[in-house]
Amino acid sequence: MKGMITAAVGLLISFNAAAGLVVIGSPSLPDGLTASDAKKAYLGKKTGYNGGNLTVLELADSNAEKAEFHQAVTKKSLAQLESYWSKKLFTGKGTPPPASDTPAQLKAKIASSSNAIGYIDESQVDGSVKVLLKL
Repeated sequence: MKGMITAAVGLLISFNAAAGLVVIGSPSLPDGLTASDAKKAYLGKKTGYNGGNLTVLELADSNAEKAEFHQAVTKKSLAQLESYWSKKLFTGKGTPPPASDTPAQLKAKIASSSNAIGYIDESQVDGSVKVLLKL
């Protein structure tokens, strides 16, 4: 029994180590995006990257990855994030990033843009996008 529990724990640890969120962008974007840059971008405080405008794309609230990403990067829950953007909208100081329903849609939008970033699970990365930051 103890051996089965050890094996199960090992599988869980290896599963969690293999999966993880990454910030992606067009392959033409340069490396060097930091966690601080990502936080600022997703809170509307950074609008440029590599001398050009930066388009920030988001997943819809119904995706578990959104809550996980924001907890790790912006340190905000979805409720806190909604409140944050409500205040920005009300004061005219910003609008939240546009949201895609699925990670596949988000990846397709990023692949077709030269200056967009977003986040998906690392297992979904292919040659159409570039990993800019591993979380």
